Amino acid sequence: MTVFEPMEEFLYFINYKKEHKDICELEMKSIFGKKPEGKYIYSSLKINPSRSVFLNWRLNLKYKSNTLNELVIDVEKDELLLEDYRINFLTIDSDVNYASRLDAMSKIGWCINGSFSLKSPKVELAVTKKDGVWLFGYYEKSDSSWLTRKQKPHNYSFALDVWLSKTLVNIAMENDLKKSLVDPCCGVGTVLIEALILGVNIKGYDFNQAIVNLANENIEFFGFNGNTICSDIKDINETYDVAIIDLPYGQFIKSHSDTALTVIQQSKKTANRIIFVSMIDITDLLNEYELQVIDKCTVMKRSKFSRFITICDGL
Repeated sequence: MTVFEPMEEFLYFINYKKEHKDICELEMKSIFGKKPEGKYIYSSLKINPSRSVFLNWRLNLKYKSNTLNELVIDVEKDELLLEDYRINFLTIDSDVNYASRLDAMSKIGWCINGSFSLKSPKVELAVTKKDGVWLFGYYEKSDSSWLTRKQKPHNYSFALDVWLSKTLVNIAMENDLKKSLVDPCCGVGTVLIEALILGVNIKGYDFNQAIVNLANENIEFFGFNGNTICSDIKDINETYDVAIIDLPYGQFIKSHSDTALTVIQQSKKTANRIIFVSMIDITDLLNEYELQVIDKCTVMKRSKFSRFITICDGL
């Protein structure tokens, strides 16, 4: 099979609900180093689209032309030979109607030697028109496997959602999966599981032994070693690159302020960077403890219920 060498340029499609726009942009900035333009982002970084719940697909570009005819000529010149391939059309520009989409796929298909497979392709290709420019290359769609992890042996109502946990891990790791990560108030382990799925070196702690047992059972359910430790945050002696902290009793933070304040105070010695999840805006509290806020956003979970994401420099 003769394959073409793609450009070192990728087009990503980002899909999100209106209420998740801010945290999506924060995650994209963490991964790609820039915010997307609308729901698309060009990048030289090759990121698996399944890494983020907001990435829908990735197009690994090989050809860029001003017209469809120019694109067809460029593809024809390479005399491609591909076995069991399929061509998809990705609708972006609104001026390409159904007949034009079929025409584009047909013309490019005639330029490729080999066998076409509609049901079981080994090679996925895609053509599209964006901002008046025709694009063609390898196509990879997100597998959305994170949805299956909603079901685990133990849940509780105020635990972080799987999608939010996955997003926080991406924000924490940015584009360096070798960084060490800690969740000092891990609850039933949703953040731990999403980090382990990504291959991240993470450690989990919780001060409640019963909760630690549940977290370990959840982790083992997905095939990992449950090594969460029962420990208060003040007794954690190791230092990590990043911490993700869903403040304990966050929904009652005003009446359990001592617990929250202790966690905030102790977090400074735990990690170089800290991502706090809280039910209220804790910026003033963080300033009191000389934690510098470098970014933040609000996530709407349901009507009249939000989570505040606040990123700080720690040590």
